[in-house]
Amino acid sequence: MGEVHYMISEAAKRVNMETHVLRHWEEELGLTIGRTEMGHRYYTEEDIQLFHCIKELKAQGMLLKELKELIPDMLLAKRKRKEQQTEKESKQLSELQLALLENNILLQEAITQSVIKEVGYLFQAQDMQEEERYKKLDCLIRQQQLQRKEYARSTPLKQLKRIFEG
Repeated sequence: MGEVHYMISEAAKRVNMETHVLRHWEEELGLTIGRTEMGHRYYTEEDIQLFHCIKELKAQGMLLKELKELIPDMLLAKRKRKEQQTEKESKQLSELQLALLENNILLQEAITQSVIKEVGYLFQAQDMQEEERYKKLDCLIRQQQLQRKEYARSTPLKQLKRIFEG
């Protein structure tokens, strides 16, 4: 996500100053203000904060000449604070990433165990279905064998009866 840029009119409204004052401060204090491709000034939140600070110091009676000497130190201090903040945020982000990684590992283990249990239940159910199928098949085979034995016993008697009756 990019940094928000304000045109001079919007920046002047935010600082509650006239646009020509911002241009004057930029020139007198040697401030580096960004420019668009067409050469128009644009201001960042940092620039607006700096203008607020300049406005406050001017209200306290400081001259631009005195401010010009302070600006580099102010910008350096601000840059250092920003770097420290960035470093702190980076460290927090690293700690968060580590915590997320540990959490992901725990979740993977939990899911793996859950999947293993579920697969085990599915194999058990499949084994039970196969066992039931084989029991039914065995029962049918035994019934078929019994029927054949009964038929085999009854057939010789019928043949003898035909011989004696005939």
